[in-house]
Amino acid sequence: MTALERNGRITKAELSEAVGLSATPCSMRISKLEAAGLIKGYHADVDLEQVGNLSQFAVIVSIREWTPDRARQFETIVAGIPQIVECDAVFGSVDYMMRIYAAHAQHYREIMEPLLAIELDYATFPISRSVRAPHEVSMTALLAPGSR
Repeated sequence: MTALERNGRITKAELSEAVGLSATPCSMRISKLEAAGLIKGYHADVDLEQVGNLSQFAVIVSIREWTPDRARQFETIVAGIPQIVECDAVFGSVDYMMRIYAAHAQHYREIMEPLLAIELDYATFPISRSVRAPHEVSMTALLAPGSR
């Protein structure tokens, strides 16, 4: 899994050599990991800011008078807005943390508009630069002994 995480485009032959298995058992293990949902997919790391001239915004959201129904409504709206690339429900004084890509401030406001009907408080933080992104971290390395 670590070798696949490091290079999702690695060939089966290269992977089998790296892990010390022949190609057929290696391919079968990959298929089982995919079928079990342990490998969710393979992705290109596209620089949206450079390609689309977009800016990132981190947003924390608190739903006023929170109810499960309002939370479901919020999550349904979020799922339909492609510019919201991440949204996590969190514990604590806020309900959600989101990452949004927008072309400019007005575009950001347009993205947020459908959510405002839910009566929420939110704070926006334009991101000046990414210090560390998930793709830069070996997630399988977190499972190694001593990393916890």
